[in-house]
Amino acid sequence: MTTDATATPTQPTESASNADARRTRGRFHFSDDLRPVIGALIFLIVMMAIFTIRAPDVFLGTGIFTAVFLSLPLFMILGLGLVFVTTAGESDLSFPSTVALSGLAYTVVFVRWGFWAGLALALTVGMLCGLINGLLVTKLGLSSLITTLGMNFALAGVTQVLNNGKVRLLSGFDHALIRRAIVGSIGPIPAQLIWGLGLALVLGLIYHRHRYGIHVHIVGDNPDAGRAMGVNVERTKTLAFVIVGLCCAVSAVIAVLLNSTYYSTMGDGYLLPVLAAVFVGGTPVGGGRGTIGGLVIGSATVVFIQTGVVAVGLDGYYTSLGFGIVIVLSLLGHRWFSGRLTK
Repeated sequence: MTTDATATPTQPTESASNADARRTRGRFHFSDDLRPVIGALIFLIVMMAIFTIRAPDVFLGTGIFTAVFLSLPLFMILGLGLVFVTTAGESDLSFPSTVALSGLAYTVVFVRWGFWAGLALALTVGMLCGLINGLLVTKLGLSSLITTLGMNFALAGVTQVLNNGKVRLLSGFDHALIRRAIVGSIGPIPAQLIWGLGLALVLGLIYHRHRYGIHVHIVGDNPDAGRAMGVNVERTKTLAFVIVGLCCAVSAVIAVLLNSTYYSTMGDGYLLPVLAAVFVGGTPVGGGRGTIGGLVIGSATVVFIQTGVVAVGLDGYYTSLGFGIVIVLSLLGHRWFSGRLTK
């Protein structure tokens, strides 16, 4: 028997995408989880440098940072829940109304029975709203985008009907110990910033290290594979919506305590900035990936845009333009930083 002298051993062919991925790994030398965090941080540093050059008197002082840190935890806490539900491959647009309804529950009960009873009811209402969203999406197979948009209007209507347009004041509570502990200050640092970072740490450990966080990534990336692995996809997604409701309730309580006032539209201003913080932080809409650290940095980016635009001498209505530019540029930055920028 003879063999063909021209025959050569079969060699595996490396695809272009694998080659690109290998070159990217060799260039950056850190994990995929850290890339969006570092990308978001670089973007924040560049943006702050531009603001500082344009308005050095403002951004080289401490006053603007103290003011930003007052409201930053509210955006950050709301974004934490959205990272879970977005990574799970779903959307939640009902969180502004969940904030308002949870805040109403807290305020009404607080006036009669005190802080702890109000907090318990607010958390219950928030998680119940999330549970309803989750069951509608997972049990009835409805689109999460449309369902939560409808729930946003429905919950806003319920809040308006129950509150009847009132502005409720928490009089005589300004100097209470529990208020100082939650929204007071530790030197120049607002207490709510410490609470927000603490919650981010806890949820970050769950998201990145706990079995439930792993399940969230799996169901967002490939739910069929998750079922084959024994993951309860419906329960995982439903719990992600419940976490959104929990974060809404915490933000509502902080907001009411911070202002000593409740009004029915208190959640309306959070929708677009919080969504922007999630995406700027490196959590894509496709599901399966995300980062808590990036969300924290993205929240800071969004809040500084709101103050920085005015500080550099532009009118307030340039803020929306700034949001749009920042979102697009940050997405391009994340794409390039992960080595997936295409022509």
